Amino acid sequence: MKMGRVQVRDNVFITISRRSLCDNCSVELCVYNTGQIVTECEWFTPLIVAFKQCECCGEYFEVMSNWRSLDYSRCARCNQHDQACIRV
Repeated sequence: MKMGRVQVRDNVFITISRRSLCDNCSVELCVYNTGQIVTECEWFTPLIVAFKQCECCGEYFEVMSNWRSLDYSRCARCNQHDQACIRV
């Protein structure tokens, strides 16, 4: 299982799983979890709510919503494009 380590503050890190959204959910017994890889779930409840400011666009995003990203310092939208971001 691939894990990502996200720095939220100077000394605060959150370890999230990149395999399935269910691995990062706080629900212990979920009737919607079939054991397969889940990429979207409307009942997802994160273990902890943490927000981070995107290095690229400056918007704030919820860290657990960014679980499949390659760069955890950028929001999901900015992770979709390949070119470098320049904040103005």
